[in-house]
Amino acid sequence: MAVAESLLRWLVDGSLAVSGALLLVLVLRRPLRRAFGVRVAYGAWALVPLALVAAALPRPQAGQVLAPELVALHPGVLVVAAVEAASASAAGPGIDWALVLAGMWLIGMALAALRFIRQQRHFLARIGRLERDAEGHWRGARVEGPAVVGALRPRIILPVDFESRHGPDEAILVLAHERAHLARGDTRANLVAVALRCLQWFNPLLHFAGRSFRLDQELACDATVVASHPQARRRYADAMLNVQLAVPGLPVGCHWQSSQSLKERILMLKQPQPGIGRRRSGILALGIMLSACSYAAWSARPAGAPEPPPAPESPIRAAEGPMPANRLPPPEYPPDAAAKGLDGRVMLRVLVGADGSVKDVVVEHARPEGVFDAVTVAAVRQWQFAPRVENGKAIEGWVRVPVDFRASDPAPAANDGDAPGPAPGA
Repeated sequence: MAVAESLLRWLVDGSLAVSGALLLVLVLRRPLRRAFGVRVAYGAWALVPLALVAAALPRPQAGQVLAPELVALHPGVLVVAAVEAASASAAGPGIDWALVLAGMWLIGMALAALRFIRQQRHFLARIGRLERDAEGHWRGARVEGPAVVGALRPRIILPVDFESRHGPDEAILVLAHERAHLARGDTRANLVAVALRCLQWFNPLLHFAGRSFRLDQELACDATVVASHPQARRRYADAMLNVQLAVPGLPVGCHWQSSQSLKERILMLKQPQPGIGRRRSGILALGIMLSACSYAAWSARPAGAPEPPPAPESPIRAAEGPMPANRLPPPEYPPDAAAKGLDGRVMLRVLVGADGSVKDVVVEHARPEGVFDAVTVAAVRQWQFAPRVENGKAIEGWVRVPVDFRASDPAPAANDGDAPGPAPGA
């Protein structure tokens, strides 16, 4: 099924882009932290969703990369399925593996989403009823520690006895930490991270990187608090130690981390914060890295193309540009496609050398995707063309070749006497 194949291709492209972005961030997060500060290192995680979005964008038509006059349009090739091939395949249509894999992905995504929803609801049920105080915070008798909950309407939740657990100075620092989460929209970033983990539940790198992402998020918040209260590093470290640490999982929210990351957070407080110049240089370097990597993820996708112009009625007709010679092994009509009665079209860009051989083949557009591409490319690589001639000399050049596949079609008409060769058929 064309929809299932397109979905799988999108998943593969997106998974490769996300994995590459994750590996890059995991390698660079510590060097960025040392060079420009933890807030710049946390910003590098934006590369992961940007890579996924960039990989999903179609590239421009491949023929537009070159000047229009350098790309000639071949009038087209018609491939007709043999009746015996279709009838032989009709007895055993086989399994549509693309549809099976797409179904498995949907089931896995639904199970992953249910798992995170269950964790979120378990946390909300655990904290019980909340009441809003005069400062706009939400308090509850069963709240174990300060946290920010929710993505669309995030709110700070506190224990009822929050002030009695901390002195006035510590309480100010803890609230400054939670307000930093609100100001930067960290809960929305966590929602994006959860959505990516559901979308690509099969990608182990996403699950492995989750803890590092949350740690960088907390470190960035700590740096924001320290920048606003530079003389309160010791009190802020004491506040971290006094906050309840055994907080259950909260997928969409921000809570104080467990003791595994507490040591690294306290050590960060001892490090000098980078100056405004270094931070600005880091933001500039981060912007360049995000732009370059997003472009790399975008350009790595196969070129898309608008609907090509209709092919001429006859399979081969005289036209400007390179023309096929008599050596044209036809593409083999895929048996599954013939059995299902699938028609299609593959638009190719073919680089024809000065000797008429095929130097390169690029699939601009295929309908349906993934059905006729491979057999067409394999056949075209064996073709021999008459090269373009300019000023009496054969030169290398590109030609766009539409190849049409028709499962049930009358035999193509005979070529005119001046036609360069017969139409390939299967």
